[in-house]
Amino acid sequence: MAQTRIAGTPVTLGRNGRTPKTLRNRLASAPMERNYGTTDGYITEQYIDYLVTRAKAGLGLVTTEATYVRADGKGRTHQLGLHTDDMIPGLRRLNEALHAEGALAAVELNHGGRTAQAAVSGFKNLAPSPVPCPTAGGEVPRELTAAECYELVAAYAAAARRAVAAGFDVINLHGAHGYLIHQFMSPISNHRTDEFAAPEFFLNLVIDAVREAVPDTIVGMRVSVVEGPADGISAEQQVAIVAKAHLDKLDFLDISAGSYDAGEWIVQSGEWKPGILADYAKAYRQFGLPLGMAGRLNSPEIIEEVLSQGTCDFVSLARAIHADPAFVGGVLRGERYRPCIACNVCIDNLGLGQVTCTVNPAVGRSRVPVPTAAVRPDSKVLVVGAGPAGLTAARELAEAGARVTLMDGGVRPGGQFAMAERMKSTPDFHRFAEWSNSENERLGVEVRLAARVDISDAGKLAREVGADAVVLATGGLRPTPGFIGADLPQVSDVRDWLSAHPDILDGDSSAAVPEAVTIWGGDSVAMSVADTLASLGTAVLIVGPQAALAPESGRRAKILAVPRLEANPKVRIFLSSTIEEYDGSRVRISRAGVEDQWVEAPGDLLVSRSVLPLDGSITHEEREAGLSLAASVPVALAGTVVDTSPAIVSNAVKSGYDAAQRIAATLAGSGMGAEFAGKVPSRWSSPAKPHDSGEFGAEQSERQPRRLGLAQLSLVGTAPPDLVTIAAQAGFDFIGARVRPVTASERPYDLQPGSPMLRETLARMADTGITVEDIEFLLLDGTGLQNGTDQRQAWLQMMEAGQALGASTLTVACADPDLDRFGDHLAQMTLDGKAYGIMPTLEPIAYQAVRSIPQAAALARRAGCKIVVDALHINRFGGSLDELAATADLVPLIQLCDGPSSPPGNREGLVKESRSERGVPGEGEFDLASLVAAFPAGTAVSVETPSDSRVAALGESGWAKHLRAAAGAVLTTLTINNAALTGSTK
Repeated sequence: MAQTRIAGTPVTLGRNGRTPKTLRNRLASAPMERNYGTTDGYITEQYIDYLVTRAKAGLGLVTTEATYVRADGKGRTHQLGLHTDDMIPGLRRLNEALHAEGALAAVELNHGGRTAQAAVSGFKNLAPSPVPCPTAGGEVPRELTAAECYELVAAYAAAARRAVAAGFDVINLHGAHGYLIHQFMSPISNHRTDEFAAPEFFLNLVIDAVREAVPDTIVGMRVSVVEGPADGISAEQQVAIVAKAHLDKLDFLDISAGSYDAGEWIVQSGEWKPGILADYAKAYRQFGLPLGMAGRLNSPEIIEEVLSQGTCDFVSLARAIHADPAFVGGVLRGERYRPCIACNVCIDNLGLGQVTCTVNPAVGRSRVPVPTAAVRPDSKVLVVGAGPAGLTAARELAEAGARVTLMDGGVRPGGQFAMAERMKSTPDFHRFAEWSNSENERLGVEVRLAARVDISDAGKLAREVGADAVVLATGGLRPTPGFIGADLPQVSDVRDWLSAHPDILDGDSSAAVPEAVTIWGGDSVAMSVADTLASLGTAVLIVGPQAALAPESGRRAKILAVPRLEANPKVRIFLSSTIEEYDGSRVRISRAGVEDQWVEAPGDLLVSRSVLPLDGSITHEEREAGLSLAASVPVALAGTVVDTSPAIVSNAVKSGYDAAQRIAATLAGSGMGAEFAGKVPSRWSSPAKPHDSGEFGAEQSERQPRRLGLAQLSLVGTAPPDLVTIAAQAGFDFIGARVRPVTASERPYDLQPGSPMLRETLARMADTGITVEDIEFLLLDGTGLQNGTDQRQAWLQMMEAGQALGASTLTVACADPDLDRFGDHLAQMTLDGKAYGIMPTLEPIAYQAVRSIPQAAALARRAGCKIVVDALHINRFGGSLDELAATADLVPLIQLCDGPSSPPGNREGLVKESRSERGVPGEGEFDLASLVAAFPAGTAVSVETPSDSRVAALGESGWAKHLRAAAGAVLTTLTINNAALTGSTK
């Protein structure tokens, strides 16, 4: 079959004299929105990495996403835009990278119309008629005037010109899914009586304008073959509308389905058959255009089927390649891949933040995926618990090179997830379990089932199996039923009941399907079990304290199950209700503001109350640290045993993945600094070249003058945009930006991607030429927290801000008395930083735990990072010039200040001096010339001289100019001295 797969054959687009473009194969990525852009619509490094990774996998055509053509058409917080020329450079960079991988690049032009809400776009929404979209938010749109309709047509044309300028090969017009063009087609949203009442009129204006704007570009249109609601566009009506379109100006059609009012058609449930749109596609063959098709194309078999039968000419893939870009190799060459399970967590996350994935825990984590570190040879890890968290941790660690033993008390891997795969609404869940089993075999994971494990002593467990580390993923605690009569024989946990009745879920025709059951709880498990049993004819009573069924699940994940339950006459649902008592046939229900009610409760009473993590009085990090200390080996917790987020598969898989990364970082060998595949181009500072002495020649000094920067600490109360302006006025080359406060009293600055302050900072950097070299400041004290935030989350957020600013280093200091633990954290930070192009630089500080050059150098070399030298602390802890020269290759930045030779008498005095009253370079007693001379000319210098009193006296700008002049005098003196030493007269 590998020799005859049609999916691997080229397909050419372009007609009526337009220059053709050939896709290397028939696999295209669909314009799936992901919220990976900035709030201004710019492409990010994370998004570029995501798309380029899929181009590398072999896609013929890579499409970004539905991209808004005008700011009032923005429907997602981090959606990409083509509304201004400012978008072009970033998208051009993306397209150059896609082309380098052999893929064509496409963009889908869109305007949200009534689905765009003012809360997101900042503009009043507009539409053909004032018909709100409840699913999108319910804002009543203002009806467009005819003149405004033509203005929007022009916006599509302008965006098309920008797309071509950015290097896109293909433009797709979004005429589907309930967006603006589709709104003009639909009787639901178009009640007009003017010329725009004709469903094809606006569409044709857009086609004509775009074709005129980009006469030689490949242009197609996405169409919903059926709108979904009964009063919407039928399949036959949609074909008739397309027949009236100006098809001679298009090069292809791309068929999808649905609208906001029928979201089950846009992203289909696993209950629906693969290739669900194939039957609808046949009607579009009459138009003679190349045809693309989406819709449950989740296996190589169904893709080959629709292509070989001529149903379509290429396929549009979304969830399958989101779950794993290796799916492309699976289709083209039969290679292994991680399967999509059609859970629809991806689309449900779109309204919440970045689009994640249940089975692929690396995507949608607000960063470029960070590869798991390779572990030392012969490392052995014990994973206890074979649910989704344990399976994920085991596989990830085995991939990292560990020998893994996986133990579970069940008779098959999967834990409770093994039951979910047999529910009516989640029939594709079995694919994850089957893939996990095959991965276990491929990677040599030793699986021990029906194993009773005492997890109270992780150290003993580790010794018994010879493990170097342990992952505990044993699941959360089941809450007690909490009502009178819970001890009656009819009462059982829903999971125990399912385990005792496997024949019912297996579809055994002889199984004794219960006539009735009562379920206490309204979580996602209760919903799935109720839906499955009700479909078999069981009468179901659901009583749950939740205000809605399965609140932890997204709308699309339950879009079919909940309406089915609500419409079933044999299903009774009591929400916002509590069972107070059970007498064996009835339950007493309590609801706020209503008198208690006895309700008939036939059949067994199944308790479905989710699970609870361990006691949250101590943090996750503190618990792991305590377990690791007691066990004498690293111990990580994963899944619902510790995770306080909703107990759904997606969160469990991410938790297992993160636990594996933590364990791998502790077991990593000297290869921590190796290059990793798939990361963004490196912006790490090049190491300084070692030299024989502390001297460097005048030739080098003059040809490579030291870059001089202004540290945020010199003006700690000044916002970064203003610091850029002040630095430029004073004559500095760069700044160090304080993106996170060190103390609670410091003013916090929001420089996260998309923030107004970041936009303003970047704008001033562009205007002045000032760059950001370093971001500050992280102090790790061993608690696992940073000003109340998880420390890893804190540094990842800092790195994201640093990446947006173009910085290359992040300054970190150590207040942790356990230097081994700190070293592990520093190694993890260094590993994480590779994805952002951010290098941690460890600063030895006289009053902290790391307070010498040798200490800092040893830790930095172990972690693979750098150090930063501060003139104040070098003098306060007595660093020598020999120590400095020996570490020159580790130092990208010198922090310059001055002071008296005698230090303050106590720690409090050192802290005050460091943070608020340092001396101006050249005005104190430090030998700054010798300090700076210990490093090559390429080592940058940053003036870090806070002085509250002198800032008050001189003003911010005056203080900055004074510092620049003083630092310049020090460096000039150094240059003159070097010239004298080398005999240069230049």
